[in-house]
Amino acid sequence: MVRPYTITRGRTPGQHKHRLDTATQVVTVEPRPETPRLELTPEHRAILEVCHRPVSLAELAVALGQPMGVVRVLCGDLLDHGAVFVRTPRTEVSREILEQVYRGLCKL
Repeated sequence: MVRPYTITRGRTPGQHKHRLDTATQVVTVEPRPETPRLELTPEHRAILEVCHRPVSLAELAVALGQPMGVVRVLCGDLLDHGAVFVRTPRTEVSREILEQVYRGLCKL
């Protein structure tokens, strides 16, 4: 077993400029020639293999068997080097959806 701090080289999720929450979708992008080379660890390569289709960070953590913090750091590395694209979910909920949920709860 490899300790999480070894995989991230002691870095924590807060050290990246990107806000990556559990619902953030990650997908591999085609490498561009001008993209700086990233020294890929086996964990980075595993992320790139899993993310050929959009996958949430939570799903990715489960697939890799790694804690969320580790996955956030590694995805941040890949994002910084243009190897993945991330899509953050909408944080605002429409009033209509809230009313539908309320009506559904009232029927219970």
